[in-house]
Parts: sequence; C-alpha cells; structure tokens
Amino acid sequence: MFSQIATHSILKYLLILAVSSVKFLFAPPLSFEFGFTFLQTWLVTTLGGVAGVVFFFYLSKGILALYFRYLSGHISLSYAKIRTVVWNRYQLPVAATKIFTYRNKSIVKIRRRYGLAGIIILTPVILSIPLGTFLALKYYSRQKNLLAYLSLSVIVWSLVMSSAISIF
Repeated sequence: MFSQIATHSILKYLLILAVSSVKFLFAPPLSFEFGFTFLQTWLVTTLGGVAGVVFFFYLSKGILALYFRYLSGHISLSYAKIRTVVWNRYQLPVAATKIFTYRNKSIVKIRRRYGLAGIIILTPVILSIPLGTFLALKYYSRQKNLLAYLSLSVIVWSLVMSSAISIF
C-alpha cells in the first residue's frame, strides 16, 4: 500500500517537473490540482523550470553551433542557386521574398520592442521555455549571465504564479 502511494506521488512530482520544464504556464495550476502545498508547488515548478532552461540552453547552443558550422553557407548557397535558376528560366523580374507568419512577426516585434529583457520576462509564461531560451541565445548569445537571467525569470514567475493561485 505504501509503495503504491509513494509511486503515485513520485509520478505526480515527475509530471510537474516535466510540464514546468517545457510549458511553465500550466505547471503551477496542475500542481495545486494535484493537492500540493504552496511551498511544494513553488519548489517543484522552480526546479523543473530551471532544469528546462539549463537543458534547452545547452541544446540550443549545440544546435546553433552545428548550424553555423555546417549548414549556414550551404543553405544560403543552394537558395541562391535555386533563385538564379528560377529567374533565368522564367525570367522573373521580382526577387523572391521571405514569408512571414504571425508567429515570426510576433517574435520580431517582441525582440525589437522589448529586447533581451522582454524575451527573458516573457519566456516562462508566454513564449515557452524551449522557444524563449533558443531566441535569447540566438539573438543575445554574447550577453553575460544569460543563463542566470533566464533562471531568475523562472524563479520569480514561479513565486508569482504559485502565490496568485494559492491566494485565489
């Protein structure tokens, strides 16, 4: 009987850790739904969020390094070749344009309007930890203490959300 209860509790903790490491916004309400206290919710969501930031920070760093090392020159070169062949074959006077989606426009708007601080503040709740960490690293990789800023944002948002949910 005790092992079933302990296993059930461990699974709840692991689920909260996993949710808070990817889509942080849903973790505190789910944690309170499972019956966790304020302190348990704050600690578990903070731990999961910071673990997600660290994991996706180094994963994004590796992905960007591989991209710039192996693919950046080849992709633009092949795009230029394709564009030249199409222009010559069909005699198109207009250059090929980049297609912007709503998501791309939103990301560019956040970056231009709010900069690094906006990306760091919005990462846990609006952007999601994987996307926000990738964007912060892509655009502001030379910024000192970037990982610490992202982690601090998760800690503060965890405290704010856990407090707000426990009060209401």
